[in-house]
Amino acid sequence: SGLSERSMSIRQPLLRHRSNTTSQIAVVGANVCPIESLDYEIIENELFKQDWRSRKKVQIFQYVFLKWAFALLIGLCTGLVGIFNSIAVENIAGFKLSLTNNLMSEGKYLKAFLAFAGCNI
Repeated sequence: SGLSERSMSIRQPLLRHRSNTTSQIAVVGANVCPIESLDYEIIENELFKQDWRSRKKVQIFQYVFLKWAFALLIGLCTGLVGIFNSIAVENIAGFKLSLTNNLMSEGKYLKAFLAFAGCNI
């Protein structure tokens, strides 16, 4: 009997269908969907729809244009930060190599090591 119960429990699904049991009545504009997620889109409730309908087409175009313009601007700034970071790393590495090479060619091995270690730190 213990073996058959064990084999039956292995065949049962690990996750059973769960339904949302929280009360949705108290939350205005709540979605009854049992799946929760982060939503970065506009919340479209009745107040928003009424406000959106009262706007002119020019205002809607300005909103959409500015949204995409800001996305482009953020992307460009992120790319520029990456490029400048890469250039700075290359310059620091070149300075470190040049300084270490000059000190080693003069026979100052301890100073070369300390300069190399200091630049890396």
